[in-house]
Amino acid sequence: MPDYTIHRQGLISYITFGILENYGLKHGIFMRHGGVSPIPWSSLNMATSMGDSRENVLENRRRITDCLDLQPTSIYDLWQVHSKKVVEAKRPRSIEEHHIQADAIVTSKNGVSLLMLFADCVPMLFFDSEKNAVGIAHAGWQGTLKNIAAAAVSAFKEKYGSNPANIRTVIGPAICKDHYEVGEDVANDAEALFRDDKNVITMLDGKYYFDLVEANRTLLHRAGIQTVETSGVCTSCHKEDWFSHRGENGKTGRFAAVISLDRYGR
Repeated sequence: MPDYTIHRQGLISYITFGILENYGLKHGIFMRHGGVSPIPWSSLNMATSMGDSRENVLENRRRITDCLDLQPTSIYDLWQVHSKKVVEAKRPRSIEEHHIQADAIVTSKNGVSLLMLFADCVPMLFFDSEKNAVGIAHAGWQGTLKNIAAAAVSAFKEKYGSNPANIRTVIGPAICKDHYEVGEDVANDAEALFRDDKNVITMLDGKYYFDLVEANRTLLHRAGIQTVETSGVCTSCHKEDWFSHRGENGKTGRFAAVISLDRYGR
């Protein structure tokens, strides 16, 4: 069974994973409740790119950092572009600075809280307890086929000398295979990449379905990660709790995943 806990603070709900809680790491993947954004972004939306106001998003950000006892000014985030680029965060990003375009972040710095946004794509959180470094990655079908998962693992090795076997990884809520239809061209590319993993692409009634979670779990294992835990939660099946781009026909917000080297009780 997935080892995660649902926390509630007022109207805000988020999940944490036992494998990271065991080290006291501040982290969370936040449901859509308890924010100030109106329909169709209701309510804890974390993205301005979908049309919500900057003021709403900053207030929502303040609320989630309060839940984790983090400073809003500690955040480092990206402009996510479905790439395989990984950025090292050595300090927080000022809200006045331009975002770097990339789809994974790593850091070994205390006081830096990594944040990325999701609404069906796969959230991956990483922690190397030996080198005291954390990371986060975002994988839709493009990032999966480009292998952003392995790129993140490579960044740990190159920047911190990590042994992949020591990196604990969790996969958060993402769209399930039953709701993720793809075109034949994507299916063909995925079948080539996952030739020995028959469950990643399936065909039903002439349509192709892509299991993003299983695909990224497979890629993490190929990259040397031994411990990968998943939430087992589908964003499209549970639109009442999670933003789902496909499940809501593109008219929705983005939820946040956050991880920091800061510890509870410190």
